[in-house]
Amino acid sequence: MPASHDQDYVLPSCSSESARLERQGRLYGGTDFLEPFLDEAPARVLDVGCGTGFFTRHVAERLVESEVVGVDMDEGRLTYAQKQGRHSNLRFERGDLTDLPFPDDAFDLVFCRFVLVHAPDPALFLTEMSRVARPGGRVVAYEMVHDGIWFSPEKQAFSQVLAEAMRVMRERDMGPSQGLHLGPAMVRAELAEVRVEVVPHACMAGESAFEAYRQNWLDTVSGLDEILGQAFDRSLLERAVEELSDPRPDQFLVELTVLASGGKKP
Repeated sequence: MPASHDQDYVLPSCSSESARLERQGRLYGGTDFLEPFLDEAPARVLDVGCGTGFFTRHVAERLVESEVVGVDMDEGRLTYAQKQGRHSNLRFERGDLTDLPFPDDAFDLVFCRFVLVHAPDPALFLTEMSRVARPGGRVVAYEMVHDGIWFSPEKQAFSQVLAEAMRVMRERDMGPSQGLHLGPAMVRAELAEVRVEVVPHACMAGESAFEAYRQNWLDTVSGLDEILGQAFDRSLLERAVEELSDPRPDQFLVELTVLASGGKKP
């Protein structure tokens, strides 16, 4: 993984972005993807690329007898997480996600959400996640498919801005549609009983979910100004913001995410 944070995260590292990530944590099904795995009552849980700790806190509150750890590279995110997460069974650590600071076979459940899009090869991350999982333990990844985002009527400026952001990500060896590759990557990471589920998110204008997704994309686009570089047409960003602010009732949004899980072989 690139050494510079500016290279390995396309959005800004600031308090407003941390606040957006907290709000985004409630979207795309929120914590629902974790529930079947938490029902197994894992004694030790690791949240890889925990960011603001939104999901780490949920696990700590849900499994009060379990040890829960969040790890992330970004000091700003970890500072935010530590201020929000004050649970006796919860701690946060700074660490490189390609070289996790934990021994082999340490956790019953290792999961990540919206993290592997920052990796050129998700199998490398998943292999490291598998290393720190105990034999028979679970490895879970939940990712977006940024090529699977559609508005009707089409928001042309937004689509162009999104395409440019994905181009920048790919130039930095990221995979904005990494969700499509989770299952094969888990097989390459030698995980067993790999399961993959496509999770669609669809809503019409006027629904509360539409407003939440719309606001999330509005906040995201508003934070791309410095990331896209001086050569990028700023008027296109302004038009994208105008499109996303459109109050018309005949709008439809579809987004795709992918949930994959596998077990570490005994």
